[in-house]
Amino acid sequence: MNLYQIIMEEHSRAQAVMIADIIIKKPLLLKELIEIIFTEEEPVSRRAAWPLRFIHERDISLLYNYLPIIIIKLPEIKSVAIQRNFLYIIAYSNVPEFYSGQLIDFTSKILTNKSSPVASLIYSIDIFFSHSKEYPELLNELRIMIELLLPNATPGVRSKGLKTIRKIDRLEKKKS
Repeated sequence: MNLYQIIMEEHSRAQAVMIADIIIKKPLLLKELIEIIFTEEEPVSRRAAWPLRFIHERDISLLYNYLPIIIIKLPEIKSVAIQRNFLYIIAYSNVPEFYSGQLIDFTSKILTNKSSPVASLIYSIDIFFSHSKEYPELLNELRIMIELLLPNATPGVRSKGLKTIRKIDRLEKKKS
């Protein structure tokens, strides 16, 4: 059975974990998984993106070489599920500063879009914050975007937003 067939066999957390385990044991299959994701063929691409999260949690080093292509392709991804998994990986990875501009630009679009999904908002707050810590003007921009989100925010977005505003306040106090 090939990877495509395994992905299409069932859509469950257990299946996603099993696929991640297969790829961790045979890392050469990761390239095939990434290729399936980038085809954006429904539903296989969406299903293929979920195991990335479990691969990331178990062996982040396997995904390191794919981070640049994930970041570059992120704005082109139409599937919310794929985008959510990519944002998760970026939010919890050590991304080179070289990509900060692209990530700040992309996440600011998510943060200012009223129809952005909750998970995308939460990961975008983390990504924007981590790539703008050294730039007070960007932190102020993040604060404004969060404050605009708060009145209609879900509890999860509200919590992440308020925690991030407190982090921004602490950074500003350190610098003054």
